[in-house]
Amino acid sequence: MNPILQTIKNQKIVPLFYNDSFEVSKTIVKALYEAGIRAIEYTNRGAQALENFTKLKAIASTEFPGLLLGIGTVKNIKELDDFVVAKADFIITPIISEELVKYSVEKNVLLIPGCFTPSEVNIAFQNGLRMVKIFPGDVVGKKYVKSIQPLFPEMGFMITGGVSADVNDINEWLSGGVCAVGLGSALVKKDVVAEELTSTVKQLLHQLNTN
Repeated sequence: MNPILQTIKNQKIVPLFYNDSFEVSKTIVKALYEAGIRAIEYTNRGAQALENFTKLKAIASTEFPGLLLGIGTVKNIKELDDFVVAKADFIITPIISEELVKYSVEKNVLLIPGCFTPSEVNIAFQNGLRMVKIFPGDVVGKKYVKSIQPLFPEMGFMITGGVSADVNDINEWLSGGVCAVGLGSALVKKDVVAEELTSTVKQLLHQLNTN
């Protein structure tokens, strides 16, 4: 299995966030890293996304060794190309298209596309991808992945949207066939306090790996 996908599966949760401030973004990454997180999705949801991401990648190898820093909310070839140049470890999209999938393969970058239907999952599967993001999770519900998983036994499913930062809720999703959940504002609050975030995530990882 691709080592990035394996890290995501082992971690079970993928924190995702965006902040206009590079310093705040760095503080959040540091807090997550100190809690044991080794795969983070920085979302392309603001004017400073590319600049902040590029700066984070520039310091990651020395300040956060072993961290996989991916970019999310990539919607077109131009954005994908920008973040390939910025050396994103993986790219997550809210949508899927043959064009995006084939371009990611050409650029040799791991793509985790957003899918909603079995037909969309099949586009990913037929092009060699082995993980998709099912989005939005609160719309499809916790039984959805288990229903379609038999069609794609080799595919990993990550759910995003509507997942709470609660071990019982996350375990229900995992029991329903997903291999990981994306956690945004439910985990990384707007008024985040670094020490609290580290403590919360450390406890959550411990609970997920002992249940």
